[in-house]
Amino acid sequence: MNKNISKKKAFIASILFGGILITSSAYSQQTITIGSETKILKKYSAYAVTTDETAHCLGCHSTRMPKLVEAWEHSTHAKNGVGCYECHQAEKGDPTSKQGHFSYNVQLPVSAARCGFCHQEQYEQFAMSRHATALDLIKFIPMRESNPELFETSCTTCHGSIVNMKKGKAVDASWPNQGIGRKNPDGSLGNCAACHGYHNDSLAHVRDIKTCTRCHDNDFSPAMLSWSRSSHAIDSGKNIEDVDLTKKHLNLTDDAVMKPNCQTCHTMAPTKNGKATHNVSSRISWNLKELNAVHTDDWGTKRLEMQKSCRNCHASTQIEQFYRKFDAAVVASNHIVDKKLKEDMSFDERMNLQLSLQAFRIGAAMLGMVDPFKIEELAR
Repeated sequence: MNKNISKKKAFIASILFGGILITSSAYSQQTITIGSETKILKKYSAYAVTTDETAHCLGCHSTRMPKLVEAWEHSTHAKNGVGCYECHQAEKGDPTSKQGHFSYNVQLPVSAARCGFCHQEQYEQFAMSRHATALDLIKFIPMRESNPELFETSCTTCHGSIVNMKKGKAVDASWPNQGIGRKNPDGSLGNCAACHGYHNDSLAHVRDIKTCTRCHDNDFSPAMLSWSRSSHAIDSGKNIEDVDLTKKHLNLTDDAVMKPNCQTCHTMAPTKNGKATHNVSSRISWNLKELNAVHTDDWGTKRLEMQKSCRNCHASTQIEQFYRKFDAAVVASNHIVDKKLKEDMSFDERMNLQLSLQAFRIGAAMLGMVDPFKIEELAR
């Protein structure tokens, strides 16, 4: 009798993927629950399972956009039943979406809020970062009004644009846009795909320093150049072959991380019991981009968070002395502003002064000076 009962029993295993519950049984049936709605998943390929809605999307798009679908097939999303429709579905009556697209309502730009439907904690962290408000940093650039076509194909590729859409189509040059500070039609800020990629959500990709280089390696944001001239960059390649960049939870204490780079300092869990963050500003104690640098809100707490990462390699006395020197350098750079700033300075003159001081300050923060002769010239 017990044997017969055991044959009828189904072993249920559940995997929690963000805010989505994936369930599989002994009968190889999987379901996906988003909010209050549960759907049965069906095998699409050796790598992917899908809902009926996504299967309908793939019926056309797998032949029309084979490489896009191939990238998605190998993603973590695909393995957990998250496909085209789960990300691109739109509310009925949404004026920015394409209504009745083969009986479905869909939207092209996947907003940060849509990602936050399942990844709520990450979305809330990101929404508090400078990345989410990156567009605000360029809103006063004259070219935005004088030549919007050039503005939308230059500055906004990193900073994002205000996306204007109607019936699923852009009504101006604001779309397509891949900027991280994009203002989406649903009112949310940000574009998760700017770092994570659009269809292949590999953790190795988002942790690759090249992802940050795309926007932080120019005169307007010279962080990568400053870092490349620092001792941190020299050490960056050590033990890199031992680090599994696809691991879900990396932390500096337990894992073979000898890569002092963007991820190590700004997002990775600094200790065994620490937490990674999607707020890249959560450990930044100065706003160095302003003409007069100012401390960020709650800067003391943020500095202590950064120092947790530092202590994995550096003695406390060394860390404290570094911050004394860094703070003194930032204050000294503000004195240059007081001396150089004139009421009749043109926008270009102010911008050149701001960029020169920003480069110096970031160089001081990274211990990799970009142009020491420029600051000497300004200090005269």
